[in-house]
Amino acid sequence: METVIERMSYGLDSLARLDGKAIFVPYGVPGDEVTIEITEEKKDYSKAEIKEIKKPSDFRRESPCPAFPDCGGCHWLQMTDEAQRTQKEEVLAFALKALAPKKIYPMEPLPSRGYRNKLDLKIAVDEAGNVTLGNYKFRSHDVVPIDGCIVQAEANMKIYGILKDSLQKQEHLEYAKNISNVSARTLGGYQVCTVFLKEPPKEAETAYYKELFEALSEVTRFEVKAGNKTILTLMRETPPFLFLGKKWRISANSFFQNNLTGAEAIMENLLSIYKSFEHKGKFLDLYSGCGTQTFLLEHFFDDEVYAIEGNQSSHQDALFHQKGLSASKAKFLCRSVESIFNTKITKGVIAAMHLNPPRTGLSQQVLNGLAGIKPKIITYLSCNPMTFRRDAKHIKQMGYIYEACFPFDLFPGTFHMETLNLFVRR
Repeated sequence: METVIERMSYGLDSLARLDGKAIFVPYGVPGDEVTIEITEEKKDYSKAEIKEIKKPSDFRRESPCPAFPDCGGCHWLQMTDEAQRTQKEEVLAFALKALAPKKIYPMEPLPSRGYRNKLDLKIAVDEAGNVTLGNYKFRSHDVVPIDGCIVQAEANMKIYGILKDSLQKQEHLEYAKNISNVSARTLGGYQVCTVFLKEPPKEAETAYYKELFEALSEVTRFEVKAGNKTILTLMRETPPFLFLGKKWRISANSFFQNNLTGAEAIMENLLSIYKSFEHKGKFLDLYSGCGTQTFLLEHFFDDEVYAIEGNQSSHQDALFHQKGLSASKAKFLCRSVESIFNTKITKGVIAAMHLNPPRTGLSQQVLNGLAGIKPKIITYLSCNPMTFRRDAKHIKQMGYIYEACFPFDLFPGTFHMETLNLFVRR
């Protein structure tokens, strides 16, 4: 069957049509003339695979990454960077159409190479004793190597290479079998690597990780954990990294944007929004992470400032940063956002609230809580336009005008995007 790819969906798949029926096709590019084979029939749509590209789209390219498409880390590398942004803008416009924002700004382009500062590695050991370190293949739990990855920071790829070479040695096979996953983060000269084990290590295994730390000569903090217990912590002098002109420390398990350049662009826009309002009342920063936006915005408010974060590691990093800021008055609390409503935190006048929830968006309990306090302005940073659409509908029903959406191409090569959204109470 022959068809033409029309556009991208929010996900891996492109969208085509046959006799008016939607067909979801992975790795297509809008404008491709293709021969497809139906793999799954549903009442309202079908799934298919490309069997032949009869005429490639003007936006199709050879993937610049040798790991694509087997590696599930990226989804749209078959398209040019500019075409990816165009398709993300169209996906976003479609998602927000019913919400009628007063303005959707053009998507800000960001570097598409070496931007990812966080590395998460899975590990697989087959029956023959072959060790594979890498990412899950998209929509599967098959681990595929990521050699040549173009979006990871160069320093992260160096860590990956050292780990892979070491764990693939036959004498280290039993150690590899005991690894659940590995995470690493590089922010300037600050590099942290954490190995998560299935079972506590024996003495020889612990000795191996001490040797591995020596091989990872640029890693400034190395941890080995089993369950909730930290087995080993090894450190070198750890320089802080600069972000927005300030020095920061971000722990391996803390939340921080994976794209540092993108995070700065978001914060600059956030600062511009808050400069344009007069603020009388409290400021609530919900899902506050390591406190970056709290410290950026708190000086606008004469009343109390609360930063709420449920992740203990992020909370501790925020407290660490606050110690170096004598002017900071913010109260950092490690608790769930759901728990703050009908407490002294939400009593009185709330001038503004910043939301940065996980991909799943806001819980119904949080939405109910918002309806009871109604801050003058709400800024909402979202990494999922679909869950944001659901939440924004509720926020508008509370009496807010959806003033603006600022989109960012924070994750080039993938279908993901970040949006900063502004709501103002009528």
